[in-house]
Amino acid sequence: MPEGLLELSLQLTFWLQSLGAWLAPVMQFFTFLGNEEFFLFVLPVVAWAFDYRLGVRIGVMLMLTAGFNDLAKMSFRQPRPYWVDPDVAGFSAPAGGYGLPSGHAQFSLTIFGLLAYEFKKRWLTIVVIVTVFMVGMSRVYRGEHFITDVLAGWVFSGIILFAFVRLSGPVGRWFSRLGFWTKAGAVFAFSLAFILLMAVVISVPADYQVPSNWLANAAQAYPEEPIEPLKLSSPITSAAALFGVSLGYFWTQQRGGFKARKGTWVQRLLRFLVGLVGVAVFWMGLDLVFPGNEDLISWALRYLRYALTGLWISGLAPLLFIRLGLGEQEN
Repeated sequence: MPEGLLELSLQLTFWLQSLGAWLAPVMQFFTFLGNEEFFLFVLPVVAWAFDYRLGVRIGVMLMLTAGFNDLAKMSFRQPRPYWVDPDVAGFSAPAGGYGLPSGHAQFSLTIFGLLAYEFKKRWLTIVVIVTVFMVGMSRVYRGEHFITDVLAGWVFSGIILFAFVRLSGPVGRWFSRLGFWTKAGAVFAFSLAFILLMAVVISVPADYQVPSNWLANAAQAYPEEPIEPLKLSSPITSAAALFGVSLGYFWTQQRGGFKARKGTWVQRLLRFLVGLVGVAVFWMGLDLVFPGNEDLISWALRYLRYALTGLWISGLAPLLFIRLGLGEQEN
């Protein structure tokens, strides 16, 4: 990106930060609403207690957005603001990955935008627009993204959301005519192909080095958090979770489906609590056991961990709820 454009973006960041530290908790709140972890919380709440199919759609959208965000970041390889000027670090949090496009901008628009599309309520659309805008501005205020990163995130997410809305129906109907193992094999192959594509993108050009001034500025801002932007672990996470969520959905539908809207509020609360135990076992528990290195074994175990987490959320947990009398089959 041209140095002049980066400088203009930095001036906007410094101007927003000059409005005062009182904005920090407000912006932190909106940043939280764009966190991938927040949507990982929303996904099971919706799928287990309100609308199973919508919950799965949110899960698929979340993983597709994360995957394309990783692909764009590894392709453009643009810096974070504090990599360019360490003085920006006053309100930011250390981030080891590239900046463009903003993942928070993408997640907020695709997920909240999908909800606005599904419910088609004017008040909800207004709330979504304000929320998405504030999430983007929070990233600039906190110095975690340039305004150009946010704008790019909105553009990419708009394309993803439009494509998802237009294609999910025809693709879903086509998939429904396939057998279980064919569908599972297709999604598994897609996830592996995406990981392979990301490995190629990361390795080209072979002599690429992160600019030394970015490394120096980042080290000055956060000496304890070295930047490592070219890591395969993040794309593996989204690809594996997409496979797991899809596999769980195919399996649940084959066994009669799941009615999340049925049941008392006590039953719905119990579903969530029981479901969280499984998430803790697969997502948090395996994280304590499996290595987190950048090698083949660690990547394979990471794929297993996130595939099992996705499978639990969309498949194992709903079927367990039915077995425990906390839910009903759809058919």
